[in-house]
Amino acid sequence: MKGLIKNEFLTMRGVILMYAGVLVLYYLLGVFGTQMAGVQVFSVFFCTMLVISSFSYGEKSGWTAYVNVLPVSRGQIVMSKYLFALICMGAASAFGLAIQCGMNIKSGSPVFQDAWVAGAAVMAACLFLSVVMPVLFKMGAEKSRVILVLIFLIPFAAALLMEKTGIRISLSPERLLSLLPAAGLGTAALLLLSCVVSMEIYKRKEF
Repeated sequence: MKGLIKNEFLTMRGVILMYAGVLVLYYLLGVFGTQMAGVQVFSVFFCTMLVISSFSYGEKSGWTAYVNVLPVSRGQIVMSKYLFALICMGAASAFGLAIQCGMNIKSGSPVFQDAWVAGAAVMAACLFLSVVMPVLFKMGAEKSRVILVLIFLIPFAAALLMEKTGIRISLSPERLLSLLPAAGLGTAALLLLSCVVSMEIYKRKEF
């Protein structure tokens, strides 16, 4: 398992460096702007794209077929993809949280003010990951491009529909904080279910 995860990072090191450069630029915009929360959410979602790119790299290089003759189980292959995505998302979230805390200290605010944004961003990205991963394991990165675009459009379509119909959801930060534990448990359960589904799909897949 450790070797599979290490392979993900070594294979994607060039892409990871490029993503890191983009994120540093966005964080600088957040530090000198007023939309740090939005930058944190974007950075975590942005890092989920790394796992999609890893599927594409694996297909083009022939790694997807090769790895199945190595002494590792298909379950481990699936788990390595999920862990790779979670590590990348966690790193982006931790980096954003550190910057947020630094900004709070500089402004004289409580150190962990708005720290919940980092956790909420990870949970939202995990929900997205839960839907995307089974699709990627079933169809591959190339064949599932249209489906992935549609999945991306769902939240934007929902937001547009709410705007057009006049629906407003107003939650105070205190209310959001109270909902985070239950939301976290639900997200973890959905991610676990997604992993199980992906394992079943991959075990039945022929190469």
